[in-house]
Amino acid sequence: RRRRRNRRLGWTAAGLGAVAVAVVAVLAVQASARAAQVGPANTRSDGIVLSGDGTAISAARTTALDGGEQPTATVVDRTSGVLDLVLYVDYRSPDAAALWTANGSAIQEWVTAGYATLEVHPLALAGDSDGGTAQGYAARAAGALGCVADTAPDSALAVHSALLAAQPDLDADGLDPDDLVTLVQDAGVTGTAVADCVTGGDFTDWAAEVTDRAADAVPFDVGAVSTSPVLLVGGEEYTGAVDDADALLAFVEEVSTRLSEEAAAAAGATDGATDGATDAATEGAAEGATAEG
Repeated sequence: RRRRRNRRLGWTAAGLGAVAVAVVAVLAVQASARAAQVGPANTRSDGIVLSGDGTAISAARTTALDGGEQPTATVVDRTSGVLDLVLYVDYRSPDAAALWTANGSAIQEWVTAGYATLEVHPLALAGDSDGGTAQGYAARAAGALGCVADTAPDSALAVHSALLAAQPDLDADGLDPDDLVTLVQDAGVTGTAVADCVTGGDFTDWAAEVTDRAADAVPFDVGAVSTSPVLLVGGEEYTGAVDDADALLAFVEEVSTRLSEEAAAAAGATDGATDGATDAATEGAAEGATAEG
């Protein structure tokens, strides 16, 4: 009986050992995959794209950038009637906070209703009080948004708004990781994965990298982005006062009207070409029938 018992215990121990080895192997593979991953999921453009269905806002899903990959600019259909807004933002920037205080509610309403999309590009600009380093607050805040984009992307706009709302009260060091976790949780993201990501600073290096890429060049022929905020409306940069809601609304209406007219003109040209081709084909068929007759 002792021998049988010892053999059973031996088999159990061997089984547990095999499980432990398997778990370690899986964790090692996951760690290796994470190390090769440059950015969060859902940010292949270096930003997160948000759109609405009339009642709620959701984020476009994409895979993460892997090591050595370059970001892919978001493809925009400007004939759809949905206006594309692109915002480059440093969460330590007073001007970014002023822009969102004056216009954030309106932008959120446009996106929710489906009139516009919003693509948020978080930045950690050099020259701020924390030096723009991977350890500084600007990068921690941008990295925190990256954590949300990675595992709770539909909550990105709520966290974005909370980060800008916190800006006026920041001290020289900004929010530490624990305070950032509290901010994210107060914005409605309570998952442990996001909290661990923020605490661990998983995407602060990514924040520095996207900032460098924005300083090199961004889409829509705007050139380099090295200030905050930069807001593009239908591919055109808004240059009015950041705290003037009327000025932004007028610019949005101007760009939207121009894009609608261009789309209508293009559609008319296409219809005209189609009608001409149809008429020519009809006439050709009629002539052919007459000749045969």
